[in-house]
Amino acid sequence: MSISVYGAIFIPIAFWIFLFRPKYLVPLMLVASAFVAAPVLEFSLGDFDLGIKPYYFAAVLLAIRALPVLLKYPLLKRGLEPSVSRIVGSFVGFWKWALVSAFVFPVVFKGLQVINPRAVDGDVAAAFALGGESSPLHWSFENLGQAAYLTLNLVAVLYVIGSRRSSGRTADIFGTLRGTIIVVSLIALLQGVVAWEGWSFPLLFFHSNAAYSTGYDEAIEGLRRVNSTFSEASYAGGFLAAAALGLLAARLRGGRVSPFVIALAVIGLILTTATTGYAAFVVGGILLFLYFARDSLRRRMTRQLFRKCLYSVLLVAGAAAVLLAADVPLRQAAMESTLGKVDTVSFFARVSVDVYSMKLLVSTYGLGAGLGSNRPSSLGAYLLSNVGVVGSVLFVLFVFRLIVQLSKRARLAGGSSFAMVMWMLAGILVAQSVALPDLSWPPLWGILISAVSLLVSRNEIAPEGVRAGVFVAAQRRLPASPAAA
Repeated sequence: MSISVYGAIFIPIAFWIFLFRPKYLVPLMLVASAFVAAPVLEFSLGDFDLGIKPYYFAAVLLAIRALPVLLKYPLLKRGLEPSVSRIVGSFVGFWKWALVSAFVFPVVFKGLQVINPRAVDGDVAAAFALGGESSPLHWSFENLGQAAYLTLNLVAVLYVIGSRRSSGRTADIFGTLRGTIIVVSLIALLQGVVAWEGWSFPLLFFHSNAAYSTGYDEAIEGLRRVNSTFSEASYAGGFLAAAALGLLAARLRGGRVSPFVIALAVIGLILTTATTGYAAFVVGGILLFLYFARDSLRRRMTRQLFRKCLYSVLLVAGAAAVLLAADVPLRQAAMESTLGKVDTVSFFARVSVDVYSMKLLVSTYGLGAGLGSNRPSSLGAYLLSNVGVVGSVLFVLFVFRLIVQLSKRARLAGGSSFAMVMWMLAGILVAQSVALPDLSWPPLWGILISAVSLLVSRNEIAPEGVRAGVFVAAQRRLPASPAAA
């Protein structure tokens, strides 16, 4: 076992928070969710290399703190609002099914050919599509690891529901997410400047996880791709696309978000030259426009706010246009990763592995090969091929119910934080539906935990059924306790 340079810094901070400031464990997880390529601990189990991400190291510490909360789970369920109870019920149901699938299905369907990322070297999708490389299905530590990650995320969700303390306040979530976005964007910008000037950059500090392939030396049209704190440019692009959408949505809801921060996230996204990020931002942007256009037609947006939002959009679009116009290699790389992507081997490989995953679903009679058994190219194909139809429906139900409640709260006065988390979640899901298949990806769960934390916070929630103009009515507050009522 070894401790990375990043881990030598992160571990003492995490233990200090665990011992003396436990209410900051959830914010620590949110910050750590963006640093996925730098492990805090690395060790091997036979031929199985494992690098513990900062997010899951913090999740383990949170799980220890959560034990008293978990012991009171029956009482916890009774105090939940019906909408939140249904959200938690869907998640718990998904967790149970996924856990069974991880330990049972690899044994039931043993020998079935699957796409195993630990059985081939290099690009898994390309190796399968071009060389037909696959592995016979069997139970492995990958199944155990994915089940453990999902369990830690469930514990984190139950903890924020059970605690309902200041760590779940809207201001904490909003500030932590915004700070994380700024850090990721600044590192992406710094990487871009370093690449242009030919300087050295401390890549290994952020990308030292031996258990995952890293793409910090990839280039398109001679231009080195930027991946910030993530293992690959596509993951950085997906996160920054979701971040830009979330920040823009928060500003549209009247939140105090500087348009320069939004522009910074968009610039970081452009520098990644990631097809996944571009697609997520465009699709998410269209959905965002339609969503707010409906509110505008209902006269929920004041004229002053409309001008404020228009200026924000123009500033972001202008920053992107200037950047692409000023740098010819960057413009060529962006064109190659979008319009030229369809004719590439990468596109063919991704389609191939997703198509094979659908065949795998049929071969397992709709049950799936078990959580952690198969690695396609998108989240939808991952869910269907691993946890089957039942698991996929439960996960979609969990996310759908969560987004519905976030949307309701976002339309209340002061709902900018709900809008930000809602559209970050939507952006992440679009990006993962395009080409980011990892169900255990920390940014996804950081946003999901943030969403649940906002919904159950006693300091910020408006009661169910309250309808008010978005920027007119004052938000009612729930009492902190029955005695206070």
